[in-house]
Amino acid sequence: MLKLGYYNNGVKALKFIDSIRHLIFYSTSTSIKSNPYFGNYLIEHLGFSKQLARSTSTKFNQIQCRRIKKVSSSKFVSNADSVLAYLRQNGLNDTHIRIVVSSLPNILVSRIKQTLKPKVDYFMNFGFSKSDFAQVVSINPYVLLNGQFIRAIEALKDVMGCDNHVNIIRIMKKSNWNTTSGLSNNLIPNVAVLRDYGISIELIRDRLLVHPHPFLRRTVIFKDLLVRVEKDLGIPRYSSRFLLGLHLLASFSQNNIESKIKMFESFGWMRSDVMDLIRANPFCLALSEARIKKSLEFLMNDLVYEPAYIASHNVMLGYSLEKRIVPRNKVLLALKEKGLIKMHHSLYTTLLLSEPRFLERYVLPFEEVHEVYAKHTGRSPLQPLTEGGVGDKDGL
Repeated sequence: MLKLGYYNNGVKALKFIDSIRHLIFYSTSTSIKSNPYFGNYLIEHLGFSKQLARSTSTKFNQIQCRRIKKVSSSKFVSNADSVLAYLRQNGLNDTHIRIVVSSLPNILVSRIKQTLKPKVDYFMNFGFSKSDFAQVVSINPYVLLNGQFIRAIEALKDVMGCDNHVNIIRIMKKSNWNTTSGLSNNLIPNVAVLRDYGISIELIRDRLLVHPHPFLRRTVIFKDLLVRVEKDLGIPRYSSRFLLGLHLLASFSQNNIESKIKMFESFGWMRSDVMDLIRANPFCLALSEARIKKSLEFLMNDLVYEPAYIASHNVMLGYSLEKRIVPRNKVLLALKEKGLIKMHHSLYTTLLLSEPRFLERYVLPFEEVHEVYAKHTGRSPLQPLTEGGVGDKDGL
């Protein structure tokens, strides 16, 4: 029996640390009340609701209680106005600023030159546009007062290459606090382990750009995951599928994966068949159980494909039944019934074609199947395709 470990503990640990950090800074206290002038400022200058202004004001007072030097109302207003002007100058609109202030109310009393400007200058000098910067801040407001984000970028530069700013920015634009923490603390040692495994830096960079999260686990857990990719999934480290296996184990629990394997077995698959499928394409088990069941019902019951055939033509599991497989199968059957194409044309071959190519080869030349295509796709074959095509493979 396949034995798989549940290794989301790294992410859970990060979330736990983050929650503790919030608890320490923002724990509720009956002895601390909301600050009237602070709350009024949020309502009048940033459009906060009264309820949000009150809760944010309480956070602010809790932080201020730990300061030796208090901030007067007049100095607060002057400093807050300057901070808001500075943030707007660097691309943040009021929506972004509300997100930042509700998370970090003390930013309104921060010093621009000493605290904010060095971090903002780092972003801009690195190559972030103002819109990039605004997106980053709205996802992870703590970058404005914490150096973790900068350390994460430096780690990415070490792995991705110092001249790969575009892709580094792409990764960081989607990074919340947990992602940033994992990048800054775990990325470099984990990549070093992969390099010791013989994994090329090019493969690592490609996967990091698409799915960075498996690389963020604590290194002790990460090493164990790599062992299990070989031992439990049977994917050797020299295989191009090795990092896909890592992603599968890092993303799903033992029970989740085992339940999906049993779904295949309920359709008559031997466990060896399922293992062949996993080794060929680990992401087939990233599909939901409902999706697997629906696909197998059609491929095995309606089309009478054997497990071995599906395992060796596993790309079919990644295509949408409604948008791609069923419409193309109906068109192909109609063409064969009318004698417009030879019987040896396989569905699998047509599934590999892009939508424009499929239309050009199997639909447009034969007016007899235009109605069949329209019925099962909901669109005329003469209708211009939207960008990206129709019925493309789902993201696996």
